[in-house]
Amino acid sequence: MEGSKTVLITSSISGEGKTFTAINIASVFALSGKRTVLVGLDLRKPRIFGDFELKNDIGVVNYLIGQNSLEDIVQQTKVENLDIITSGPIPPNPSELLISEIMDALIAELKEKYDYIILDTPPVGLVADALELLEYADASLYVVRQDYTQKEMLTLINEKYKTVSLRILVSFITFII
Repeated sequence: MEGSKTVLITSSISGEGKTFTAINIASVFALSGKRTVLVGLDLRKPRIFGDFELKNDIGVVNYLIGQNSLEDIVQQTKVENLDIITSGPIPPNPSELLISEIMDALIAELKEKYDYIILDTPPVGLVADALELLEYADASLYVVRQDYTQKEMLTLINEKYKTVSLRILVSFITFII
């Protein structure tokens, strides 16, 4: 993923380690001295805020509906160089918000401010949001969990890879010991 600035992370279904992977990749970039932001774009089932013990009362949703500025929604973490933008309150229209022109503006602002942008998106097997967000990614990471991910879901992502313009698709296998 050398040269990639925006990395989208998704999976088939919940429980495969997508958010765990996103948090760890963002942390590694930050610890290596790169200004990094982790953006919680799973607007239906947000999780990142809990892992960092942050509030989720404002976030991406508030920015996308014009309530708050970027400065308002960015939260600092205890990890140097790592900021978090949580999803914010669960909206009635998540897909519409994610494909809005305001999302374009958010990504453009983030690219000016950060070296790496990590997008933690919803699973592709449940909703199409992650596929809509691919246009912002320089690389996409598809998380697969051993003895958990159904083989049919791999067929689905292979078809998407063939028909959708994915810049880079990497499968990442998580193990539970």
